[in-house]
Amino acid sequence: MVKNLSIFSKIMIIVCLLLIPLLLLFAYSNQVSTNVVKSEIEKSNVNRLSFFLNQMDTNADQLAKVAFTLGREPEAVKFQSIHLSYELFDSIQIRQTLLEKINLQSASYSWTNKLSIYSPALKQLVSTNALENYDLSYFQKNMSPDWVYRPHTGGSEQPNYFYRYSTDPSLLFGDLSQVNVIIEVAFAARNIELMLDQFKAGSVGEPFFFHEGYDPIMNSTANRQTVSELAALLKGDKLQRSGSRTVEMNGIKYMLSYAKSSSLDWYLVDVVPLESVLAPITTSRNLFYITISMLLLTSIMASYLLFKNVQVPITRLIGSVNNLKRGNFSTRITLKASREFMILFNHFNSMAEQIQDLVEKVLREKIRVRDATLKQLQSQINPHFLYNSLAFIQSMAQLENKQAIIAMTQHLSKYYRYATHIEHQEVTLENELNLIVNYLEIHKLQTRRLEYVLDVPEEMKASIIPRLLVQPIVENAIVHGIECKSGIGTIRISGYATETEHTLIIEDSGIGSSPEEIAQMNERFERGLDEELGHGMWNVHQRLRHQFGGGSGLHISASKLGGWKVALTMKVRIS
Repeated sequence: MVKNLSIFSKIMIIVCLLLIPLLLLFAYSNQVSTNVVKSEIEKSNVNRLSFFLNQMDTNADQLAKVAFTLGREPEAVKFQSIHLSYELFDSIQIRQTLLEKINLQSASYSWTNKLSIYSPALKQLVSTNALENYDLSYFQKNMSPDWVYRPHTGGSEQPNYFYRYSTDPSLLFGDLSQVNVIIEVAFAARNIELMLDQFKAGSVGEPFFFHEGYDPIMNSTANRQTVSELAALLKGDKLQRSGSRTVEMNGIKYMLSYAKSSSLDWYLVDVVPLESVLAPITTSRNLFYITISMLLLTSIMASYLLFKNVQVPITRLIGSVNNLKRGNFSTRITLKASREFMILFNHFNSMAEQIQDLVEKVLREKIRVRDATLKQLQSQINPHFLYNSLAFIQSMAQLENKQAIIAMTQHLSKYYRYATHIEHQEVTLENELNLIVNYLEIHKLQTRRLEYVLDVPEEMKASIIPRLLVQPIVENAIVHGIECKSGIGTIRISGYATETEHTLIIEDSGIGSSPEEIAQMNERFERGLDEELGHGMWNVHQRLRHQFGGGSGLHISASKLGGWKVALTMKVRIS
């Protein structure tokens, strides 16, 4: 099947066979590259988050150690026993010194923080925030050994803090009224916001601090709606210590990486649009597709040029060769093509012209041979016909039938005057019918059992036909049809015309033939000269075919009169 395809089809198949594996290979390579890049970026983001959390946890742990440090300060020890041995002045001085100590401790950290010491026995508080006013019930309500986030619930905009508490001594932690001091360490959530700003700098991500029970802590330039929606997606999920996943929101895919703070029990989450992460791969992919599209377009253009300049001329040449093979020797190639094909076309046209000339010469020779054969047949038939006619005249003379002799000699002279002028081989149908009338009248005089009907339209009588074309058909109807049957014989000559051809019909009431014999006779017309069929019938068919072209010829069928119905079909020729 592939062998029957054209060059253009084969080239297109080759282009597709080259492109399909290339596209499949690139798609696989692009998928692998995308997965590798995503995996590496996820690992990098998780490591980056973990490193950032280590810094955050370190700062939080350093602040947590302040509680133990403050509990062992001399001023803190003295603050615990003021009510036992110190005067009022000394008590005030101890409180002042302790305040300076905790202010100094607070100032030594980069984070914004609050440090407070509360004595249950004295019911007094020393704090870096002068506005704080705690009592024992406050600590009993909020006491926790771990960092706890407590957002501000007041009407004014106050900063939110993370809190952590310790006592001295810690063994009595269960009953806060029995401890010497309670130490509160707190740092503002604003510190985390500032660190998130640093983490976001130079990145396309959206980092935020997440805990399932609270609103997320965002950086100062965060898209709050996006972060809130992403935080809502994370609520209820069982998150690991660290990890990464792909989430889709509002038709946009995000790469979400997270890591858990060991000190604060919060998650640091970084969300990056997947499109921006894969932008280099996407750009590379688009460049590849553009390149492939350009190559494909170039291939199609090249294939089209090849089809137009090679395939079309070859197809036209093959078609012309097939026309030549079918006998259409007038075929020529007029297509404008490249120089090489124009040379080939010119040689083909020259060859076709030479073949046409040779065929026409052979055809003309065949026609001459047939004409010579016809004349020979005429010369053989006419003497026999003449002898019969002269014998009839002799008989009538003996019977002194002058009218019959006059009629016979008139028809015989007209018949031979027409038949002997063979220089002009084309005559009108009217002249040919006049000959047939004379011929039939002669037979009618001889046999006295012949009738004929002539019904040919006037518009057909001007048609140009070969000389002596109808006479052999009428003669065959008389000799092989009517004379072989007793009784009165009838010959009917009719015709009908169309715009493109005329048909002359000769019917007789002779013995006729079976349908099989008629089919065999029609088949023999296409073969060589057949003695069974007779020279006249075969010759008429061949003369019609070569004189008027395809579609013309002689066809026999059964007549309603009982004998044959011979139809002579010919192209219209007007004199």
